[in-house]
Amino acid sequence: SIFIDGKYGFSLSLDELLAEKLKKDDEIDDERLNKLKKLSEDGKRRMGALEWVMGRPHSGREFRDYMYRKKADSQLTDNLIEEFTGKKYLDDKAYGSWLADLRQRAGKSDRQIRSELYAKGLSREDVEIVMQGQEAGETERLRALIAKKSKLIRYQNDPQKLAKYLLSQGFSYSDIKSALALNRQED
Repeated sequence: SIFIDGKYGFSLSLDELLAEKLKKDDEIDDERLNKLKKLSEDGKRRMGALEWVMGRPHSGREFRDYMYRKKADSQLTDNLIEEFTGKKYLDDKAYGSWLADLRQRAGKSDRQIRSELYAKGLSREDVEIVMQGQEAGETERLRALIAKKSKLIRYQNDPQKLAKYLLSQGFSYSDIKSALALNRQED
């Protein structure tokens, strides 16, 4: 804790305190005081960002958006992106694999997963690498979704309505047609 004229002003971490070589009863001019306040603010934002990043995988773009919402200046954001990327806390490919796996388990189509990855700021190359690394089970996901939705009353008597729903979920028409035909044969 830094006290100015006997009143609490702000706080610094121990590392920041040692780096600035501050001691008790030091005289600090206004310019250095402003620098120390900025250092304190940046340190708090860094700790908050580190806690946020460690919660789950994130893309670089998500992190940049987070820092923007926290009103961090762009220099701090760039420095943290560089630091966190170097330490593998931010990794677009790892984030993409994590999200694609999560969405595949939820029964989403490859097209919908790709779209979401692009929206999250992954480059085209990263998306292609991520999607190649995923198991090719879109047909199985489609069949599982058809089996699940076929139990609902609104889709039981209206296969066209089910097909429209599946199209809206990003599955291709030819795959839907084949899977529905196979489903009817099994019934």
